[in-house]
Amino acid sequence: MTTPSSPAVDPRLVTALSAECDSIGRQLRHMGQNLSILQTQLASTAVPAPAPVVPAPVASVPVAPVAPVVPVAPVQPMQQVRPQQSVPAWQPPTYPVAAPRQPWWQRDGVISRLLAAAGVAVTLIGVVMLLVLAAQAGFFGPPLRVLGGALLSGALVFAGVRVHGRPGGKVGAIALAATGFAGMYLDVVAASVLYGWVTTPLAVVIAFGIAAAGVALAVKWDSESLALMIVLGAAVLAPVLTSGISLTLIGFLFAIQSATFSAQLGRDWKYLGMARTVPVVLALLVAIASESIFDESGNSAVQLVISAGVVAIVGVGCAMAMQWTGSPSRDGVAGAWSTATFVVSSLPLMSVGAVLGRTESAVLYGITGTLLLSAAAAAKPLPTQLRFGLGATGALALLLCCFSGATESLVVPLILTVGMIFLGVSLYAGSRFVFALGTAFAAIGSIGYLTTVPPEALTTARAASMQLGAITALSSLTAIGALVMLVWAIHRLKLIADSNAAVLWAAAGFGVLYAVTCALVSSGVEIFDSATGFVVGHSVATIVWMLAATSALVLGLNNRQHARVLLGAGLALTSAAVAKLFLFDLATLSGLVRSVAFLVVGLLLLLVGTRYARAFAKQEQEQVSFASGER
Repeated sequence: MTTPSSPAVDPRLVTALSAECDSIGRQLRHMGQNLSILQTQLASTAVPAPAPVVPAPVASVPVAPVAPVVPVAPVQPMQQVRPQQSVPAWQPPTYPVAAPRQPWWQRDGVISRLLAAAGVAVTLIGVVMLLVLAAQAGFFGPPLRVLGGALLSGALVFAGVRVHGRPGGKVGAIALAATGFAGMYLDVVAASVLYGWVTTPLAVVIAFGIAAAGVALAVKWDSESLALMIVLGAAVLAPVLTSGISLTLIGFLFAIQSATFSAQLGRDWKYLGMARTVPVVLALLVAIASESIFDESGNSAVQLVISAGVVAIVGVGCAMAMQWTGSPSRDGVAGAWSTATFVVSSLPLMSVGAVLGRTESAVLYGITGTLLLSAAAAAKPLPTQLRFGLGATGALALLLCCFSGATESLVVPLILTVGMIFLGVSLYAGSRFVFALGTAFAAIGSIGYLTTVPPEALTTARAASMQLGAITALSSLTAIGALVMLVWAIHRLKLIADSNAAVLWAAAGFGVLYAVTCALVSSGVEIFDSATGFVVGHSVATIVWMLAATSALVLGLNNRQHARVLLGAGLALTSAAVAKLFLFDLATLSGLVRSVAFLVVGLLLLLVGTRYARAFAKQEQEQVSFASGER
């Protein structure tokens, strides 16, 4: 009788499962090492690294010859091994590659804008031809021409408004609306100038309204291009209808300047200001030049003065309004453009003196300069660049006042006096801009001074008697004052280093000595007769030169910081004084005056020589005492 045997376990199956578990364990350990390396790399590139995946322990599978082992039991721990967090693969950083630059004609909207601008120009020329050439040829009738132009312009504006809301219709809408508004403006000009249906003041008011309506639409569409096309189209073609430059044309252009100003408030439309200002300014300048050359009626001159004043007032008012606190155009490029617009608007007022007399011009420029300089000083809330523009324009008006109000001989001392005033104000206020204005006046005055008092006038008594006198003496005194104030302002405003101050004063000293010499010789010629005054003036000038040299040498002994500069200047002046004494005074001067000059110069040389000998002796004595103390 046999006993049934127990179920047998396949050892090959157990061995295979054990080998597979070992292989999976090795792979998991290798994966854990790779994840640790990846975590280190991600941390070095400042990228948050995910938590590393730790492989689950793999249970060893014992091999028993006989045991009720379930075959799938060793694989059960592998069901729990899964990554805790997905780790993205590391990729090298990518850099944007610049796209190839397209030609200008392939850029978006360029061709359409060019075609639209050309269409505006051609259509407006057609409107002008309808109004002018048809009238000259007798085609149609005046009512039909004006009515046809108005209807065409209105239809263009209507079409532009309808097209604007459609996809891709912005460029075409701007061109249509600009053509329509400019055509309406030109139609009003023709109705007033060519046919006389509307009086000029009323026509200017109507043109003002048309320009304002066009710019209002530009503001609504936020399009500076629309405003520019309206302004330029109307301004360029208006002279064709008025048959050249006239006061009527200036009135219509002024309507454009004032009507389109509101569009710039709160917006950085920097080109519109110049576009609306330049046409009326050019028309006024041409009219002023024609009046001054052809000498037309005085009534026209008065009207030009009034027109120039109104344009300048509107220009400064618009610039102040645009740059007031809180406006986007206060600073930056737009603010600079508004300041430039004001400067351009003031050009006719600066030129209108050509059609006035000297007294009227001086009064006009004096009032203008005073008002502008006062505004620049008082309007502190305004940006600095606008205040500089006001100050520079006011200074120009003041300079023109000096040229217009003074006689030819008094222009130089007057300009130098104004320069001294500006330099004094710069010292008081610490303003470098005012210093620049004073320097400009001093430079212009100095050039005029050297022209009226050339060095040749100091060489002979005849030349001195012909060119020198009381006015040149006054000019010399103002030149001395302006030069001293200039150097003092440079030193006080810290425009140069303190170590170079002595060089600056020494250089200025030579200029002062030239002016002193001119003043002395001019005074001598004015007080005495030409020969005696010339001799006395030069003798005193030689003594003054030597006194200046002595002062520089003595100051060099007492001022160790600038001793080298003072010593060099003193020795140069001493050489110049001695050379003048022997080369010029000895040959030109005569009598007691020459003897006095030699005596004074000799005594001063002895004095300064003795002073230097004592200083060097004292220095040697101190060195000897110091050396014996060391022993």
